[in-house]
Amino acid sequence: MFLLPPNWYADLRSELLSFPAGKHDDQVDALGLIGQLLDRMTVGRKPKKEEAPKNVSGYKSVERQSDSFKAY
Repeated sequence: MFLLPPNWYADLRSELLSFPAGKHDDQVDALGLIGQLLDRMTVGRKPKKEEAPKNVSGYKSVERQSDSFKAY
């Protein structure tokens, strides 16, 4: 936990809402730099492949080789 001055949130919100036309943008710049650093610090991960759902019905699946009328 860290402590911030009581008016810090109001000042930050004011700067964010008036960006880019506002007079002050130091806190907005700091947040932008934090975002850039987080982007460089973390390495992306490849999502795991989803496993095919298990067949609990008792029927076996058959690959169709053509448009056949036969049912298995």
